[in-house]
Formats: sequence, structure tokens, C-alpha cells
Amino acid sequence: MAWRSLHLMCRCAMARHVELRVEGLEHVPASGPVMIAARHFHHLYDGCAIGTTIPRHVHILVAMDWVRRPVGRRLMERACRAARFPVVIRPDSVNRQAEPGDDPGRPARYEAEASRALRRAAADAVGLLRTGHVLVVFPEGYPNVDPGYTPKTDDAAFLPFAPGFARLVALAQRDGRTRVPVVPTGLHYTRGPRWRLTLRYGRPCFLDAGKEREAFDRFVREVEERVRALSAAPVEHGGDGAPAGG
Repeated sequence: MAWRSLHLMCRCAMARHVELRVEGLEHVPASGPVMIAARHFHHLYDGCAIGTTIPRHVHILVAMDWVRRPVGRRLMERACRAARFPVVIRPDSVNRQAEPGDDPGRPARYEAEASRALRRAAADAVGLLRTGHVLVVFPEGYPNVDPGYTPKTDDAAFLPFAPGFARLVALAQRDGRTRVPVVPTGLHYTRGPRWRLTLRYGRPCFLDAGKEREAFDRFVREVEERVRALSAAPVEHGGDGAPAGG
């Protein structure tokens, strides 16, 4: 019920605010575990676009540190638990959360909270992958468009991928039975009265078991490079099928 409600809200948001074009959906496996490693541009529409185009039950790894008020945080976490969305607190937000007049002991408590949330999220994510679900991860950590804090300064900004998404894959595959395709996913937005979004799914990448650290790092870079390429602006065609202006 929680997923159906979220799915309906996402469809309504997309229909009202976004003109969407989807490419490469055939690269997303129809069954079994899948990780979607996507560019993070818009705090809301990225998840809505991915969740409404993949014809499967989709789970999203959600950062919760942007919700500062305890009551709001509890409500959001309850909603995420109902939808089986793993919840994290971004590590670099620990110091950023401090405000004038805060209890001096709060940073330490917040850091402990972030650590507990990360352990729970890792366990939840691995459980989802091992039971054949789709998990969406945004390895940049922050979107370009956000009502709160983001380190990105313009629409073209793209942050280096944190390796956590690959670690989740490695943990899920430790059972010797799970094999997780990582689908690099690009998003390109154009501003206007309605956002124009091109969403592209690429061919899956695979993390081989037992890879040494250097090969692990190469895998992270490979996924990042493919997501960057898939996020390029679409080629506009003229009426004769040739690229406009070419």
C-alpha cells in the first residue's frame, strides 16, 4: 500500500511538472536483484522518474539529514520504513548540522546516530538485493536542485562518485549466490515552463567477486564515467532526421 501511494504521487508529480523521455529501459533486468546507480540532479523528480518508468517495485536509498526537526524526521523515517527505503545520514552533514546555541554534546550524538543509520541502511540494502529487488542509489550524494543544502553550484556540476554503492554490491554478493547488475543511469534536464528530462539506462556493469582494491576503484570510476556519458544533452534532430544545425 505504501509503495502504491508513493507510485501514484510520483506519477502525478511527473505528469504535472516534467516532460519525460526514456531511453534504454531494456537494459534494466525484468527480474532478480538490480542496483540503479544514477546521477542526482533534482531532489524529487530523479526518484519519481526512475520509480515510475521501471515496471517493478523500486526501493530508493534516501538521505534524511535534510529534515532537521525531530518530528518531521520521525514521520519521514516511518514513511521510508513502510516503503522499505533504506535511510542514511550523509557523513559530511554531521558538522554542518550544528547551529548556534546547540548542546555541545549534540555533534557526538549526531555522529553516533549517523553511524547507526548507516549500519541499518547497509543491512536493509543488502537484504533487498539478496531477495531480488531493485535498489536506486545516487552515488554523488547531493542533487543540483535542492530546497536545502547542496555543494553543487550550477546545473552542470557533477560530484565524484562515493564508493559506497559498490561496497553494498560487494556485501550482497558475499553469500556466493547473489549477482548484482549495476545499471548506470543518466539524467539530463532542461529548464522551462515544465522540466524536460531525458532519462537513460545503460548496459549493466558487474563487480567481480574477490577483486583487489585497484580493480574495485576502477569499477567505481567505470560506473561514474558511464553515468556522466549517459547524462549528456540529447541530440536534437531537424525535420529531415539530421541533427539540428548540422
